[in-house]
Amino acid sequence: MKSSNIIYRFFDDREEKHYLSSTLDHHKLEELVEKYKKKSKDKVFAKEFITFLKKHDASAKEVEVRDFYF
Repeated sequence: MKSSNIIYRFFDDREEKHYLSSTLDHHKLEELVEKYKKKSKDKVFAKEFITFLKKHDASAKEVEVRDFYF
């Protein structure tokens, strides 16, 4: 069975909004954020976190979200 990606919206410690695509569920992402925080002195920055996350989910990536009107 192919796992599907989920799009998550999150704000990093610069208070910038980012969108992340990952196959991991919310609970696993929370665990990884805590693990990442321990290594980075309790700060989460989007680019660095996504690089860290790719070690646990090769398909993880930041995505751009745009409005589409028709």
